[in-house]
Amino acid sequence: METTSDRIGQFKADVTDMNLKTGSPSRDKTFQALGFVMMIVGVIGAFVVYVSSGNLDDQRDVTSQVAFAVAFLALTVFGAAIFLRFALANFLRMWLLRQLYEGQANTDRIVDAVSKR
Repeated sequence: METTSDRIGQFKADVTDMNLKTGSPSRDKTFQALGFVMMIVGVIGAFVVYVSSGNLDDQRDVTSQVAFAVAFLALTVFGAAIFLRFALANFLRMWLLRQLYEGQANTDRIVDAVSKR
């Protein structure tokens, strides 16, 4: 029986032999972290600006503060989109590679079974 570490090592070797583009892990991690930071900054900024608008008397000042809060919420949504894009891309890339590898292994088993007949 093959152990899990043997299967993982074989998978990595086969992926390397396929010469597939797997992306730049450092760039993906950087953009994923950037998206996460944008989400945090957006939420905290929107909350701080919204709370500070409660201390203002002039309606124009309150409206401008609410506009800033909406801008921070837009930053949060944009950061979430960047975070999800790179997180899902990494997951789906590895899922697709695994599917290709398992499909090739199944094809090899079928060919071996047919050729033995």
